[in-house]
Amino acid sequence: MMQLGVLGSWNGFHVKEYAAMLARKGEAKLVAISDDEHALASAAAEGLNLTVMSHQELLSDPAIAGVIVTAAPNRAAALIADAVLAGKAVLADKLIAVNGADAVRVAEAIRAGQVPFALDLPLAQKPVCLAAKQTVDSGRLGRLTGVHIRNAHGGLLKGMLPPHFIEDPTGLLTDIGLHGIYMACLLLGQPEAVTAISSGDAASRTPETAVCVLEFKEGLLVTVEMGYVSPVSPFSLELFGTEGMFTGGGYAGSARVKQLNDADWTDLPLLQEDERPLTMLEQWLQDIETAGGERQAWNLNQGIVIGRVLEAITRSLEQSKRVSVQS
Repeated sequence: MMQLGVLGSWNGFHVKEYAAMLARKGEAKLVAISDDEHALASAAAEGLNLTVMSHQELLSDPAIAGVIVTAAPNRAAALIADAVLAGKAVLADKLIAVNGADAVRVAEAIRAGQVPFALDLPLAQKPVCLAAKQTVDSGRLGRLTGVHIRNAHGGLLKGMLPPHFIEDPTGLLTDIGLHGIYMACLLLGQPEAVTAISSGDAASRTPETAVCVLEFKEGLLVTVEMGYVSPVSPFSLELFGTEGMFTGGGYAGSARVKQLNDADWTDLPLLQEDERPLTMLEQWLQDIETAGGERQAWNLNQGIVIGRVLEAITRSLEQSKRVSVQS
């Protein structure tokens, strides 16, 4: 069975999620984990039968075919580059860097290294979001005039967040908030500018809630809401156009559309389990098993866009102003 390692355990919940997904597939398993903070690695390894190693030990282990990077956001770029240099296949969780320059450098290293690579953007592969993308691409809404995305939970209220999340000013932005941001970019490309505001209790360095307004070509404004203090807040995605509207989300997952001349809403069929495309984890494992040939780095260009947008949002929050997204 293929053996995999985990670089960084900033999000221990995601480590357990990946372990569970691999266990269901039965083709590969996690065997080792590393983190700059030994205690975080030990906590994430608990119950998963993982060996805690240093980054260097893990990357130099010839039995480990690839690594999943779930490190602190500001460590992702360096660890991905180290893994590529060591010849390991890399699956990155949501981002490759937190700024544009580092994202470009990491992308260049990945392309030069020709290792199997995928950037995992899990929300994008949910049936509701696949339906939204198909609706946008079909043109049935006409020219888009507005987009609203909301993703939040009550983790801060329920005591579910680890201390390092609460102490990190970017915790909300690079965790649950990042899903809405990358979804907007997948639908529409790279925004031209961003304006972000946040609020929260002084006891938490990470915001309780935040709103990012992304500006795209032709004046299209996309509002992305995120939060840690909304225990009853199912994901929602709304697309408004000159010819109609799409709305999707909910706990069970549903999507519907209404065009100008429609008398009522039309429920859209969502892909079932046996119809959906491969997840990025599945695609990555398949690429590792397929030796030779030119490698496709899945979602790598999106990783560059995400780095640029995160940099602009961070500056907007720090400086309380509109910030252009650098190309």
